[in-house]
Amino acid sequence: MKIKKLIKKKALPSFCTSNLDVLKIILFYSKKNNLPCLIECTSNQVNQFGGYTNKTPKQFSKEIISLAQKIRLGKKNLLLGGDHLGPLPWVKKNLKTSLKNSIKLINNFLDSNYCKVHIDTSVKCLDDKFINHDKIFDRTKHILQNTKIKKKINKIFLVIGSEVPLSGSNDRGPITITTNSRIKKEVEKFRLLSKTLFKKRLSFGLVVEPGMRYLDYSISKPKLTNFLDKKNFSIKNDFVYEAHSTDYQNFKVLKNLTKNNFKFLKVGPELTFQYSRSLMYMKKMEEKLIKKKKSNFENQILNVMLNNNRYWKEYYKAKNIKLKKKLILNSKLDRMRYYLNNKKIVRSIKILKQNINKINTKDLSKYLISKKFKINFNLYKNTNLSNFEIINLLFVSDTLKKYYSACGYKLK
Repeated sequence: MKIKKLIKKKALPSFCTSNLDVLKIILFYSKKNNLPCLIECTSNQVNQFGGYTNKTPKQFSKEIISLAQKIRLGKKNLLLGGDHLGPLPWVKKNLKTSLKNSIKLINNFLDSNYCKVHIDTSVKCLDDKFINHDKIFDRTKHILQNTKIKKKINKIFLVIGSEVPLSGSNDRGPITITTNSRIKKEVEKFRLLSKTLFKKRLSFGLVVEPGMRYLDYSISKPKLTNFLDKKNFSIKNDFVYEAHSTDYQNFKVLKNLTKNNFKFLKVGPELTFQYSRSLMYMKKMEEKLIKKKKSNFENQILNVMLNNNRYWKEYYKAKNIKLKKKLILNSKLDRMRYYLNNKKIVRSIKILKQNINKINTKDLSKYLISKKFKINFNLYKNTNLSNFEIINLLFVSDTLKKYYSACGYKLK
């Protein structure tokens, strides 16, 4: 299997986003540098009922493959995965319903030829009075026994783990770092299960909590000073670690994770956060260079999000409207990404795109914020990318470079 071969030599960035503008930039960057490109979507974003993107696993897969074909990224370099597959989208339903939906969800991903599957049963459902490691593992076991994973295990890379950071971060309580004993117990239980279920010793991934997270304006670095025993145990027992919530960490931290056998570095909100910086920056350029119909992007996103707080009310704790607006536009939790499919926002971005694309490149380059941007803009203007796409690339590419470099890839 391709993933196993890749992670024997290097680690892999895992780009967890469903935004098509961002995905096009990631695919372009991968093609330009001849890099493997692992794209994962969460069960909140994409599921059999559509998720918040209104796409099924099959529809999302088709979109990514179509984008890759247009960019001429070879099939061998494109890898698709499902992240946090389990009860997460159905935590407000009872456990029986949530697990039933989880099984259908995972089968949908497998039927659509995703090659990496992360099973996450660490969330509490409606009728759960409490949840512990044993319950989490029993639910993972139930899913493994009742999905098509048994038949397709040779075609997928499986990731499990009972100490999983919250999807999208926002864990404001004390961080509990996964202990050596917890890792050993989890691995022993999984080894026994895989021996009976898969009839072989399985290489797999394990999600652990190394003490890493990000909040509105702060970033906590992982605690890896005493990680050597955990690293050695994973190598000896033929499994790797998967790092969640690595967003906004610096290169040195990411590199240190890969040195400690974290073979998957997941990043999502940082990508769409940079994309939103790009949109707001282009909106300023539009204000200066376009006289007629304007996108009014910033006001549109504020109006839509203030009128519908469904995706941010549990995340942004602000007493007054000024602070709410500041968080909506600037929080690293980037809840804005949940609203980019809103019809009004789609229309606003479409107008912004049209306006930026019709500006003369000479005039446009005068308003680029740095010398580095001007140099890179000129490098990319002879490609098939539009003005809008090049500016997105200027904002997102530093994140892509950081992750690929930390994983050991040489870039052109």
